[in-house]
Amino acid sequence: MKEYLEAGYRSESNGPPEISPTSPKQDWLLDLANRRYTSMVDLNAILHIRDRAQALGGDVSVRYARDLRPNDFKRGTVVLLGAYSANPWVELFEPNLNFVLKDDYTKYMWVLNRNPQRGEPDRWVSDRTDPQRRVYGLVAYVPNPVGDSNALLLEGTGMSGTEAVADFVNDDAQLLPFLNQIKRPDGSLPYFELLIEAHNMGASAVRSHIVAWRTKK
Repeated sequence: MKEYLEAGYRSESNGPPEISPTSPKQDWLLDLANRRYTSMVDLNAILHIRDRAQALGGDVSVRYARDLRPNDFKRGTVVLLGAYSANPWVELFEPNLNFVLKDDYTKYMWVLNRNPQRGEPDRWVSDRTDPQRRVYGLVAYVPNPVGDSNALLLEGTGMSGTEAVADFVNDDAQLLPFLNQIKRPDGSLPYFELLIEAHNMGASAVRSHIVAWRTKK
């Protein structure tokens, strides 16, 4: 996180390198780190969240994760898209999460289950060679550890996993029954974590369903 805040991974004392087919790997990585990329999955999620906020009389300010600073978390509810490997700000929340996404950056991504309940595994594995192409996504509605507000985390084992949870929170037919199931007797909603399994078909999430959840006081 320290290196991410300082942005040293995308700086160079003599300015950005000139890239050519014969440039060393370090120059290629530095060039990529200074560019701005996002996926269509993230873009669609942002547009749906913005539209929902505007319909409720609110607004959304969109930032690249690399441009955020701790003070930005003090300005209201925060929505973070992407797992730690793509969005290191998730690290601020992971100490208090039960479901944590991990990646070996080769073949496997998995969801660590820190406190398995009866019948649950200690992890759900997404194998990049799995013929069923299972992916997982995490929705976490939790307190903001930096500001006096809340945060919504949308993470996935790859883009399809992120798409599955983005579709879930933007589809009242899926979201509202779950919220009604976990709401308190007084009608208020607790903080929660929700794990979804889906299948990657043509880079899209299909046949998604809830596999586990937790609520917090």
